[in-house]
Amino acid sequence: MVDRRLLVDLALLGHSGVMVMGHCRGPGAVSSRLHLELKPAIDAQGMAVVFRADGAELRRPDGSPGLLSRPSRILAESLVIPRLERTTIDVSGVLAAIDDLINEFKPGAGSAEMLLGQRVRLRQVTAQAEGLRTELAIRVRPPPTVAEVPEPALGAEELAEWQRVEDELDGFLTVLIARLASQVDNRDLQLDFLALLLETRQRIAEALLVDDPSEDPVRALFLEAWGGLKPLLTRLEPMDVADDRDLRLAGFIAAGDALAALDALGPEFGLEISRDGLRRLARLLLAGDAPLSFTPLPLVEDPALRRLFGLDPDGPTVGPTIGPAMPALQWWQRLLPLAHANPVSLAESLRGVVASPATLDEYLDLVARLLDAVYTEHMDNGSRIPADYRELFRPLVRATAWRESCWRHYIGPADEPRVIRSSVGAVGMMQIMGRVWRGVYDVQRLEAEIEYNIAAGIEILEHYLVDYAIRRGEHQHPGGIDNLVRATYAAYNGGPRHLSRHRRDDTPASLRAIDESFWNEFVQIREEGWPPVARCFSVAE
Repeated sequence: MVDRRLLVDLALLGHSGVMVMGHCRGPGAVSSRLHLELKPAIDAQGMAVVFRADGAELRRPDGSPGLLSRPSRILAESLVIPRLERTTIDVSGVLAAIDDLINEFKPGAGSAEMLLGQRVRLRQVTAQAEGLRTELAIRVRPPPTVAEVPEPALGAEELAEWQRVEDELDGFLTVLIARLASQVDNRDLQLDFLALLLETRQRIAEALLVDDPSEDPVRALFLEAWGGLKPLLTRLEPMDVADDRDLRLAGFIAAGDALAALDALGPEFGLEISRDGLRRLARLLLAGDAPLSFTPLPLVEDPALRRLFGLDPDGPTVGPTIGPAMPALQWWQRLLPLAHANPVSLAESLRGVVASPATLDEYLDLVARLLDAVYTEHMDNGSRIPADYRELFRPLVRATAWRESCWRHYIGPADEPRVIRSSVGAVGMMQIMGRVWRGVYDVQRLEAEIEYNIAAGIEILEHYLVDYAIRRGEHQHPGGIDNLVRATYAAYNGGPRHLSRHRRDDTPASLRAIDESFWNEFVQIREEGWPPVARCFSVAE
């Protein structure tokens, strides 16, 4: 491609002669070079790019102009140029495959008048530096005028089906992103894939709380996820692969782009995300490796997924000195001062305990000791935090637990304790969203075991500190090393895309208030070793 012209330079070797006793006899081979420009155009049906040769010129083998023998000209004009002009790029097969996919996402779209093959035509093809560029023209019918009426609330079965499809989307993205991330050696690209997975899971968790029949969150989630996935997929395209994965990747990108483009056309092509449609889309990329179903969602640890996050595939380490050592205490025993209760492990001493004014000092002391014990065990088992930043981590763990839950794992009456849970489903002392971190952690253990919840929170904090805040140089901005603390908590609180919110001008006031409160609590814990108790409990500090 030169100056947006598709130039072709071919070496020709021609033989001429006559048949003599069964053999071709002549002066021998004649070498030459054929120079021409292939001009792309659209065929009469509008379904293929064709080429027309222009400015054909025969030259000597060294490229210099000169008179060449008549046989060379005949070969070029009768054989070579016609073959070049028979080259086509036909999109009808691709459109047929996309029609099949659309029919899965938009039931009823397979009727003759809806087929892309009947409604799409190529137009205006041009040569670009990176290749050929063409446009697709699509005929779209205006939607019928329908009087707007309020949509009825979703019934129980409809809501359950809606959530099943959201689960299917979650499973689809998990399988897809984990597979792609596992096939690349570029750690930055891996982390970008994993960040997209966490962000999309968080959006799905939030969407599950919305019961608005006038909106289709699954469709919006799919399109939003595709908007984040597409740039990452294009970074995979230049990679060398040993099989046909590059072709499947190109087909997958084309299909996703087509779905997004068709949805943008309006109600006629509005998408309905279905389980079968997601499976068909997955098969474009994963071929025979695509699962038969993406649900039910696994809720236990997945060693392969943990390994992708740079975590111990066997799960967080919670030793016997922290975990259960004796049977759980009865609720009435927990009404006694904790200092006089039977000696049990730190975690067991807090199992089912609701903080109360009568035992608040003992309670907070036990929590502080448990946080330190789990922290120490984590650091002793091979932390990835560089030595220069380790002094930040202990107060960061304590401050995060305080900001998220006021060091509480249980709330409610003392005789009916329940695990603290946020409106979006974050649970326990470290307020971890099982929906977001499933596969990385055991969802049931996040609720049932305080020590496991803390260990998981510490791993997540280290992940955001090392793989995001430090890797992306947050400490190189004004604010220095303190930025690492602010950025790590912001990502912990809101997801990877919130990493730099503490220093952005467009951060909403509500998030700024959260970050400022966290920072003040972190500073106090770093300097005094103790949180601002009065913020959570009505007692004097």
